[in-house]
Parts: sequence; C-alpha cells; structure tokens
Amino acid sequence: MKTCPRCAKSYPDAESFCEADGTALVAASAAPATAPMGEAGEGAIECPVCGGKAEPGELMCNFCGARLPVSAGAPPVTEPAPASGAARGGGAAGAPRRRPETYVPAQDKLTATDFTPPIPPDDEAGDEPRRPLIGIIGYSAAAVVALAAGALLALHLSSTPSTPKTAVASPAATASPAAVASGPTVDLAHSLAVQTIGESAAAPERGTNAARKLFEAGKGGLLDDYRGVLAGGSAVDDGMMVRLTVAPSGAVTGAAVRTSTASNPELDAAVVKSMMGWTFAPFNGGEVKADYPIIFARDAAHAGAIDSSLASKVAVLDASSSPEYAFAPPAAASATPSPAMEVSAPVTPEAAPAAKLRPRRRRRELVSARPPKSTLLERVQAALHSNRKLNQVNAYTNGGVVTLYGKVFDDNDKRLAVRTARGVSGATDVIDQTTTDTALWASRQVQISQALASAGLSGVTVKVIGSDAYLDGTVANDLDRLRAVTIAEGAAPVKVRSNLIRVAPGRVFGF
Repeated sequence: MKTCPRCAKSYPDAESFCEADGTALVAASAAPATAPMGEAGEGAIECPVCGGKAEPGELMCNFCGARLPVSAGAPPVTEPAPASGAARGGGAAGAPRRRPETYVPAQDKLTATDFTPPIPPDDEAGDEPRRPLIGIIGYSAAAVVALAAGALLALHLSSTPSTPKTAVASPAATASPAAVASGPTVDLAHSLAVQTIGESAAAPERGTNAARKLFEAGKGGLLDDYRGVLAGGSAVDDGMMVRLTVAPSGAVTGAAVRTSTASNPELDAAVVKSMMGWTFAPFNGGEVKADYPIIFARDAAHAGAIDSSLASKVAVLDASSSPEYAFAPPAAASATPSPAMEVSAPVTPEAAPAAKLRPRRRRRELVSARPPKSTLLERVQAALHSNRKLNQVNAYTNGGVVTLYGKVFDDNDKRLAVRTARGVSGATDVIDQTTTDTALWASRQVQISQALASAGLSGVTVKVIGSDAYLDGTVANDLDRLRAVTIAEGAAPVKVRSNLIRVAPGRVFGF
C-alpha cells in the first residue's frame, strides 16, 4: 500500500500520485505524520513565483501551477511498473499514469482529463515575428490593386463618348413654363411630323429619319439666324412649314415657306437661305420634297402655343396654295445658242460646191447679244438700294405683289420705301412690313421706365437713342442713383451713357 504524505489517503501500490492533490505517493511505512495545510515543517517547499508552500515531493505549485524546485530530501519519482489488474479509476492495465505536469487541480472545477498546456511548436514560435510584416505587405498590395482598378475605371469612363439623349416632350409638357428653360429656341413641332414626298421617299437616304438627322445638324444655324432677327429689333415668335426640294445628288434646289403663324419676311428669308445650304446623301432615285414644321420661340414656355397655332394653319393649307415666301436658284443658261446670238459661220471652199465658189470673201457678221431682261425683284432691290436711307430694306415678290421688310429710321422713311417700290414697273401692289428705329427705341424706353417704376424709382426718367440710354431725375440717396443704372441696362439691351440723376434726400420725420 501507498499513502499520500499530505492527505494521508491510501492507494494501491500501482498508483504513483494522489488523485486529490497530485502529491507523490510514498510507501505506508515511510509516510510521515500529516499536518494540516499551512502548518508544514521544515521540509516545506516554497514556490519561487507566488511564494506558496508545498509539501515535500510535490512538483507543481497548487496556487499558480509553477514548477517547484526539487528538495534535497525528496525521494526520486520513478514510474511504477505496470500492474496486471485494472488500475484505479477504470484504467486498463499497463496504461500510463498522469504526470504532475498534466495534472488539473480539483479546485479549478475542470472535468477534462489528460489536459496538455498549449506549448507552441518551435516552427510556429519562430514565425511570430514575421506575421506583422506579412500582414502589412498584404494590406499594401490590396490597396495598390484597388487604386489601379479605380484609375482604370476612371480612364474608361472618360474615354467613352457620351451620346446625348434628347427627351421628346409632349405639347403639354412643352407649354409648362416650369419644365423648360428660357431663351430663344428652335425645334421641330410636336403636333406635326416631318414628311418626305416623292417616289423615292421610302428610301433610307430620303426617309423621315434622314430628314430629321439633317435638321438636327443644321438647327444651330437656324438658331443663329433667329437670334440675329431678334437682335435687329423684330420681336417675333413664329411657326412655319418649310418645304425643301431635294435633287438626287442631295443638293437642295428649292425652298419655300408654305405657311407661318406670324408673317415676317426677314425671318423667312434667313431660314430659307440657311436651309438652301443643306445637303442630303446622294441617291440614285427621283426628286423628293421634304416638309419641316419648325417652331421659333423667344421663350421655350411659348413653344406649345406656337405649335398648336401652326397645326391649325397647316390643317387648312391647300396643295394649290401659293407659298408665303419662295426661293429657287436661277436656272443654268442653256448651252443651245438663241437665234439672236447665232453667228453665221464662214463657208469654207472645201464644203461649198465648185460651181458656187466665188473669188471674193464674205465678211463675218457679228450679232451683239441682248442682255436678259431683269426680274421684278431685281428692279425693286436696285431701286431701294439706290437711296442711302433704304439700305436696310429688302423685298421679295409673288407675282406682281412686292413685300418689303427690314428696318428704316422713322415713319417718313417707311413711306419713302413704299413709294419707291410702287414706282418700279411691273409692281401691282406693295405690302409694307418694315420696322423703324424710332419705334424700337420707344419700345426699349417704355421697358426701362416700367422697370424703374417697379423698383420704386418713379422719379427717374430715361431717353433711349440707338443703343444708348440717358437717365435724369431725382432719387433719395446715392445707392438708388447707382441702382438705376443697373436696372436700366438689365431691362433692355442698352448702355447708360449719361447719368444726370440728382440726389435729393427726403425730410426726416416728415418735417
């Protein structure tokens, strides 16, 4: 039998350590007198870590688990020989017993058996210093890859051309002032469609899609022409149906304004001239006519009303109706000489019969060509431009009816232009649609006066001459004097040349 020197429990000879406290067992005859914990004698072992006391023969501290120093008088620990019978606790014969290094104290309340403290292997312990460096390298590589991917994506997006998408708005949406931008606009009507007429109208080169693409390409030129008309003083919103005649070569050989919502010859002439320069794709087919319903609006908010008015005008348009404005290039001179221009060729001796040869030579007779008769439009333009006051007046003719448009100085010059056109031979009637500079100046003067009154500067007067404005009157302080200049230049396209406004401060407290 063996006895635990600490708790005095008895164990079979096959046991080596006490199951209660892990103390090495000794033979019963050599078991010392037990003493309570804390009353150990001189043979007690002190833990070098926590200072706790341990009985002789113990290898591990019961308080901190540190290895205890081996005392000089402690018996050596030897592995017992395997017993033939079953070991205590149900172990098989010859099974190795637990060592003190793997002992789990009972006070830890652990039920695991054969517990082995985690001791890192030598190779893992050697890799510990390298783990932070590997992590830093990995994070750095990931950041570089992310930056490279972002740069490639940015290059791809910047190199990809973006195709602008044009949203087709309904007439109701077009008429809403809050949904559209302000400023002059030129666009196709929404209530009327672009049409191509002719035997080759179904071909892709002459279809409606090709006609719309050509309009989008030339819309910028039409907008410039419209702005030029507005800058000249003609405040006009117009919707017109323009018909182009397209030759198989793609050239526009004729253009006409079939109808419009506001008759303005200056705008009609500018639009027709611009569209005459358009070129379709060449096509081996017949001649085609293309109808364009175009809306010219000073503000996009008014485009819906112009669109509806143009639709009403086109609905009553007859195929036999004469256009409001038409233009076609002059026909090329015929290669066949006219009888008046014919020149008799000399008769050579080889071509004439021998019997009719005469010794004397016939003189060649030269017939002078008569100049072609000028058209009514040419005669009217020549008569107008012969007077310096009418240099800015233009005209177009429809049969014997002459329509005048452009700008003159005052009403006297308007009457002069009408008399000049009536005096041209072939003119049966004259329609005057010219504007005057004085009327334009008066209109701008009214606009500025209304703006000043709305700002509380009713004591300021203005006089507009050309593009110059002259201010006069009284205000309450210097700030209002300077504010009047800003208001005047913002209300109309003028430049304030003279500011004669006087500052007259009002009375304080009414007296």
